[in-house]
Amino acid sequence: MEHEALALQDKGEYKAAEELFRNCLNERQRALGADHIDTLAAMNNLANLLHDRGENLEAETLHQQVLEARERTLGPDHPHTLASLNNLALVLKARGSFAEAEPYARRAWESMRWTAGAESPDSLKCLNNLANLLSDKGDYVAAESLYHQLVDTLEAQVGPEDPATLAGQGNLANLLLRKGDPWSAGSIYRRCLEIRERVQGPAHPETLLALNNYAAFQLETGRNAEAEFLFRRCMEARRSALGEDHPDTLAVMENLARTLREEGKLQEAEVLARDGIAAREHTLGRQHPDTFANMATLADVLRDSGNVSAAESLYQESLVGLETSLGASHPETLRVLYEYSLLRKNQRQDILARRLAFQLIAGARRTLAPNHPDRVKYQQLLDSLR
Repeated sequence: MEHEALALQDKGEYKAAEELFRNCLNERQRALGADHIDTLAAMNNLANLLHDRGENLEAETLHQQVLEARERTLGPDHPHTLASLNNLALVLKARGSFAEAEPYARRAWESMRWTAGAESPDSLKCLNNLANLLSDKGDYVAAESLYHQLVDTLEAQVGPEDPATLAGQGNLANLLLRKGDPWSAGSIYRRCLEIRERVQGPAHPETLLALNNYAAFQLETGRNAEAEFLFRRCMEARRSALGEDHPDTLAVMENLARTLREEGKLQEAEVLARDGIAAREHTLGRQHPDTFANMATLADVLRDSGNVSAAESLYQESLVGLETSLGASHPETLRVLYEYSLLRKNQRQDILARRLAFQLIAGARRTLAPNHPDRVKYQQLLDSLR
């Protein structure tokens, strides 16, 4: 049952996998007891699946229960306990609770270094997750230092063309793009893509992730036609390799819709955005954060098309859903709130736009560093409404 559920999860068939994980957990609790090592493994698997589905409140509760049980039965430094620390940090990060997640991520990394060695695969995984967390919260200096440490270690261990090294380099490039150094990021993206195509093949999921990242760089630097070409290529390859409704396929579909919107190709962008919402509702559910984010993308397109009333309704539904699932200060929630604030400003509803902008800045101050590019952009919006 567990093996079948894991296989379904890998294919993105989350609803079917969840049912099997819950059945497996119930059977192990009945037969083995609540604190048995296999029962806790089943609870951990279910929590990871719920995290993938965007149901992070229940995932957080389950990971907290597993962590407490593993600390009690296995000890604070057992590998399973450290894995729970890491998993709980990932869920908290997904909810935008960066300050709450950081102590768990640091403890996982520091304990893993002490128990398994600083250069063990598990230690490097924890190091990567901590660096990702710091990057997301806007602490770019600390994150970049950790990424360089990760990449240097992997290059020495397994070589510069190993998939693990390329993954670390890709995360470093993501950071460089965020901090406003797109050209340095672009050279890394290009190199990672070339190596993955040669070593892993053009249809490998990690190659397609590198292709998606390189397309995002093209979009960020204003080369929209090139971005469109690359996103289309990535989308078709993911459809062939993973299926129409796989989360990775739907993610690149949304990226293509955003690109087409930038190019003014609003009709096709709207079709893609609506198809993405329907597919995500089917595979992930109406309440998944990715579904709400896709709604916001459609709202952006409809706003540009002049269908302001429909855009307004979608922004409102998306914001309520994101605030509930991710939190009011999560970067994705803030991104949508910013676009909705612009809509109100363009409607000359300055009082409402100003209220939204104050809410935007309050959330950004809890989540983003003072020099974070998004926080600076949000402050500029508020200043324009004073």
